[in-house]
Amino acid sequence: MDPLNLPPPFSEIPRQTLLFGSSPIHRLDRISDDLSSALSGYKVDVYAKRDDCNSALAFGGNKMRKLEYLLAEALEQGADTLVSIGGIQSNHTRQVAAVAAKYGLKVKLVQENWVDYPSPIYSKIGNIQLSRLMGADPHLDYQSTFGIEHKPTTASLTAQVISEGGKPYYIPAGASDHPLGGLGFARWSFEVYAQEKELGVFFDTVVVCAVSGSTLAGMVAGFKLLEKTFPEDGERLNRRKVIGIDASAKPSETRAQVMRIAKVTAEKVGLGENEIREEDIVLDERYHAGAYGIPDKQTIEAIRTFLFLPRWLFSYGARMDAFITDPVYEGKSLAGMIDMIRKGEICPQDGEESTNVLYAHLGGQPALNVYWDMEERIIV
Repeated sequence: MDPLNLPPPFSEIPRQTLLFGSSPIHRLDRISDDLSSALSGYKVDVYAKRDDCNSALAFGGNKMRKLEYLLAEALEQGADTLVSIGGIQSNHTRQVAAVAAKYGLKVKLVQENWVDYPSPIYSKIGNIQLSRLMGADPHLDYQSTFGIEHKPTTASLTAQVISEGGKPYYIPAGASDHPLGGLGFARWSFEVYAQEKELGVFFDTVVVCAVSGSTLAGMVAGFKLLEKTFPEDGERLNRRKVIGIDASAKPSETRAQVMRIAKVTAEKVGLGENEIREEDIVLDERYHAGAYGIPDKQTIEAIRTFLFLPRWLFSYGARMDAFITDPVYEGKSLAGMIDMIRKGEICPQDGEESTNVLYAHLGGQPALNVYWDMEERIIV
């Protein structure tokens, strides 16, 4: 029996376990105290849900949640090859390679030039090095740039596998724009609900990075389903706000994809697609720094201006709570959360004296060594 009490038909959708279990939640003590010290008349308690350490497979990450459902379908279909795509330093393709290695599948990966970060080691270390260690032979495409849409290169690879007698299973970028792409984080929402009961807290605000869209979309659909599944808590659950921080620098595309995936996910889990409304999708566009994968000087200056934090803002989480984030995804969403707290945009409701914020840590640290010189490049 599923300990999360998922309702049918959600509970009946096949899933292949890739995680340790529910990812842990803990309070970020020094960050909470530091941010609260600058506020007037209330405090903010910041917690993190750690999907950066959710699996035994190659450092895990948020894609592992999504792949639990996609892998189950791939195995059911008798697939022998996983085909997928991402940037050269894609966390997603690293996790696809990990799943393939664990289940004895072949893997075909396209790694595109999504980030303009000239470095002789960019395609040799970090995520792509891990993928190669696990047996992948990534096809490097230096001509294609960042985009979350379906690409012809993966269609060609899929056709090639078929022509060679294989049985491919195609996984889009981020395991996102797929009928099952939002299910992993719809389930995550039920995990949060169960952990709130255990911890004796309620998270008024959830903050999460958004690029290919299914993480945020799954949360939106999952929390909506929670309201219907547990009507006795419906009023409180309805107060919760889920804030996506755009890191794609293509927010209109990301927003549209989040909405589309949320509606598809809603139907899969037993909601109507019309139960997902435009106002359910909150995507903040202020922190993407103008380019996917690059934490630029403008971002640093904005952070200095609004947060009054010193030069080492990128290591703020690390220095305060040994909380490590990357500059592509989590560094931007963490900066966004801190900025919104400092500005009073995230604050208690209904005259309460404190508010609880849940930061969804999605992973990304394996790419950190690629950006070893980022402060030298960015800060003048």
